[in-house]
Amino acid sequence: MVYENIEDYAQQSDNDDDIGDRDDELVEEQIESIPSQQATELSITKKRGPTMMHGVQVGNFNEREAIICNKFGQPIGPVTKEKDIVGQFSRFLGTIARTYSYAPLTYKEWRKVPHKEKMWEFVLEKYIVPENAKKWVLRTIGECWRGYKCRTKKKHFYMLKDNKTRWKNRPKNIPEKDFQQLLSLWNNKVVMKRCLITKDVRMSQKNMHTAGPKSFARIHEEMMNDDPNKEPPTLAQMFERTRRRTVGNKYVDTYDDTANKIEQMKNYKPSEDRSAPLDPFLATMGKEYDGHRRLFGRGVTNRLMNKVNGDGTSYMVPRELMDSLRANAEKDQLLDMRKELDEDHARKMAELEEDHARKKAELEAMRNDIDKVVEDAMQRLIEKLPAGVAREFLT
Repeated sequence: MVYENIEDYAQQSDNDDDIGDRDDELVEEQIESIPSQQATELSITKKRGPTMMHGVQVGNFNEREAIICNKFGQPIGPVTKEKDIVGQFSRFLGTIARTYSYAPLTYKEWRKVPHKEKMWEFVLEKYIVPENAKKWVLRTIGECWRGYKCRTKKKHFYMLKDNKTRWKNRPKNIPEKDFQQLLSLWNNKVVMKRCLITKDVRMSQKNMHTAGPKSFARIHEEMMNDDPNKEPPTLAQMFERTRRRTVGNKYVDTYDDTANKIEQMKNYKPSEDRSAPLDPFLATMGKEYDGHRRLFGRGVTNRLMNKVNGDGTSYMVPRELMDSLRANAEKDQLLDMRKELDEDHARKMAELEEDHARKKAELEAMRNDIDKVVEDAMQRLIEKLPAGVAREFLT
């Protein structure tokens, strides 16, 4: 049903049942600015559309790429000069978040979105992923979903002056009924007030990372591989690496405070007070609290840190890949055994042939010696016979 007056529909619900919770507020924190209310129509300029990953979507099941994860279940490879497989994998997860049949935008928070098992099954149809990475995969899809919801609101709500214009320019991939619900939620006065508050909080944050789409897990792995002793980077080193700035790029905040923090970390010397932190990053930025651990990337918590630190495993390889590798290893082992047997047989045959040739040569030499002895004996015998008898004997 399409309402004749979309303004009435959008304003008809103004109670707390339609108010998004903290997850929705976090989405609004990503809004950089609210455009001028003079905007009336979306630009018709043709731009590059969202990444669809068609190559992965239509890929052959038997040609799936395998994803390697670190001990926290975060994808870190494979990455080669020719192909960034793990980067493609992350972009592929974003396409799932934008697929409306999997993740409708009308849900107030990600944990209420259904079909998560179907999403995981779809991921396994396209990639070989360790089971322990499932939590990271779904969390990543969830963050992509919140980001997509934020961009949709920015483009189809904030950039347009009223609900009639918004309805006229509604996104084609969202059903009309669902877009009506979204307009109702976004027009809620309490929600709008919360959005402005959280936007101010977001804009007040300092020292934001400039690492781009590359995950902290991958950066951590790269820094460890670049180290001559293969030592993992410190928190201070990770902080500095993920706050690099490119000359010519424009940034929302200044670099002064970040540069000052980095300098403090470099010059930090632990005091004799045992209560003082030993790590320069913690001493400068404050101690860690329960929950998310800073500079480790998505999904790493204190509980997970304590769990995996007692485990000797450094990397997670998909079981399917391990089974395949094991089968290939067994096959290679059998081939090596067969090759060794063939080589041993060939060596023994060569030895037998060599021995046979040697004995044949020895036998031939013995025959020649016997013939020589017989010939010499006959010659001596003939010499002792009378001349007439010898002549008769020879004829």
